[in-house]
Amino acid sequence: MEKGKVFTFFTVMAVLLTIKPIWGLPESSQQKLGRTEELRREVRLLNLINGLDLTQEQMEIVLANARENKKLRDQFEKALLNKQEEMEVALSEVRSYLRENKEIPPQTVRNYRRLDREVREARLKIQEGMKDLVKEIEESLEPHQLYQLQEFVPCIIPPKGEKRIGQAKDHKGLTRNLERIRRVPSRLYKQNKEEIVGKTLKGLKLHAPLFADINDEEMERRIESIYDAVRNLEDAEFEIQKEQLAEDLISPFQPQAPSNSLIRKIAGFLLSAEIIPVLERRVDKGNPTGR
Repeated sequence: MEKGKVFTFFTVMAVLLTIKPIWGLPESSQQKLGRTEELRREVRLLNLINGLDLTQEQMEIVLANARENKKLRDQFEKALLNKQEEMEVALSEVRSYLRENKEIPPQTVRNYRRLDREVREARLKIQEGMKDLVKEIEESLEPHQLYQLQEFVPCIIPPKGEKRIGQAKDHKGLTRNLERIRRVPSRLYKQNKEEIVGKTLKGLKLHAPLFADINDEEMERRIESIYDAVRNLEDAEFEIQKEQLAEDLISPFQPQAPSNSLIRKIAGFLLSAEIIPVLERRVDKGNPTGR
């Protein structure tokens, strides 16, 4: 059935071209929101670059590859734009037959498949080019930098201390909460358990991915079980297990990292167009800190 392919192409076009305005908002509001998001992206990238502590040579490699990746993306966008009018005609024809619940003519199918193949070939070309760029950056980084990048979670305010990069397993706030749970008197804990668990659930849901399918009752039972376990542990056992208990508490509310998350992070952050001006300022000054 061609419906899936039609939807896939439409989605790709929407994401890559982003030519549609934000629905229902005046242009001035769109520009303000766009500027805010630009600043957010730049701050996150600065946190990453600061945390990785790149050398001058490493910054030059990343910058050169990010520029090359931008060229590849521009070529892909140009290819999409060149095919846009043809694809709109093809999709309109497909839509008209589907609306009438009629069989799509072979010529229309062949035309759509040709255009779809050409777009996929253009996308494959950029993917192959990106693989080489990712590999070169990966080989330029030290093992500890690769580990930091693997664990990086985009953040606005970096953690204090030596680890200035957002860490996926930084659960200090959660462990402090578990310590407070242990200190609540038994009578008060039993009387207010439902409210305590409910507030915890509300807070944890703030970390959940957009439109995450969360079963509140199931999560409340999970939180209650962890809290009960926390209160029953001896002090020494709690100190040993508290980090893992905090991880057990937050893990259902965090997106699962894919097995190739390092590759994705190199492509998504170190090859992004937004990192180019950030590194240009630092490379031009000849100082890794950019100061």
